[in-house]
Amino acid sequence: MKTILVVDDNHDLVDGIKLTLEMEGFEVLTAFSGQEALQVLEHTIPDLILADIMMPHLDGYELYIRVHRNQLWMKIPFIFLTAKTSDEDVRKGKEMGVDDYITKPFDPQDLVAAIRGKLKRVAELSGGPTTTEVWPHVKYVLQGRIGPVPVPVLILLLVAALVSLPVLFLRPQAQTQPQAFSSPLRADVSEMVTIPAGKFIMGGVSNGAKPPHEVYLPTYQIDRYEVTMEQYHAFVEETGHAAPWGSYAPEMADYPVTNISWDDARAYCAWAGKKLPTEAEWEKAARGTDGRTYPWGDTWREGVANTKEGGAGSAEIVGSYPQGASPYGVEDMAGNVWEWTEDWYNADQLGRVIRGGAWNAIHSWAQAFARNQLPPQTLQENVGFRCAREAQSP
Repeated sequence: MKTILVVDDNHDLVDGIKLTLEMEGFEVLTAFSGQEALQVLEHTIPDLILADIMMPHLDGYELYIRVHRNQLWMKIPFIFLTAKTSDEDVRKGKEMGVDDYITKPFDPQDLVAAIRGKLKRVAELSGGPTTTEVWPHVKYVLQGRIGPVPVPVLILLLVAALVSLPVLFLRPQAQTQPQAFSSPLRADVSEMVTIPAGKFIMGGVSNGAKPPHEVYLPTYQIDRYEVTMEQYHAFVEETGHAAPWGSYAPEMADYPVTNISWDDARAYCAWAGKKLPTEAEWEKAARGTDGRTYPWGDTWREGVANTKEGGAGSAEIVGSYPQGASPYGVEDMAGNVWEWTEDWYNADQLGRVIRGGAWNAIHSWAQAFARNQLPPQTLQENVGFRCAREAQSP
């Protein structure tokens, strides 16, 4: 995992960038001044520094100069992220030798692309693998860290073992739960759970949540599990809809489908005779009627959800944490992958609500009331979905 040091005196901006980068699989260190950044560097050397220019006491220019005077730090890629947008400012930054110059306001995905591009270039120059390459990582570890391997067959066996690992695990049996609807409109598109009509407490006090308030919902149904690769593959085969993979990998059948836009998710649900859940429907299914913080209760429990703390490093087979199921028996509502919902995040209609946290998000984002957002066209390996619909008769 690559480490990024973010330096800016705007706390809200730092929090937003930190969340974006963590969702992309980076570890993020933060500092709110140039001086504080130097203190961080005394203890940890990051893979890249992202810094504002206009900061009190020690601005971004001076921070860059001090970093590049130090033999231990001078090779760290350095990107300015600033509101200084004049041609003169941009030229000054480039003349100093900064690796990139990004102006505010900015698109988060452009920022991520700039960071990934720079890290990839550094890896190419150093002979190391980039974060998205698999075989180079294996070869780099074997040859660079262990030394030359005299028997190529050993490498082939190692790769084969790594590839076959997912199919060695059987999907766990679901616990006995409240009523599950066993006759969906399409028999091939997942088990659904009925959520009874009634009021529940929606909202919370952190992570984008709206203030706690009472909401009434009629009876509805929601998928017990996140939509899987196998289910989405059936949709692609029947409709010709664009697939999120180059070629379908059967060994990944029971993993949640990801790299799916909001429109893709909505199209699948419509094909299945369903819809995306509203965030109210999603939240009630996740926490029940007693206002609990997590699907299982009010306190965090290790080992019951696939979040960053567990160290899995990727999505896992749906239903792998039955002990973390909601009061209605809906699984993976905490962690694994973020899930699209039907609603806009706010009135500006720039982002759709995503819920539930993910394998690379800290557990506070797995709280049942936590709200986050992404532009609806976003494709990410930690974002998937599940479907819902009005109650149907068996």
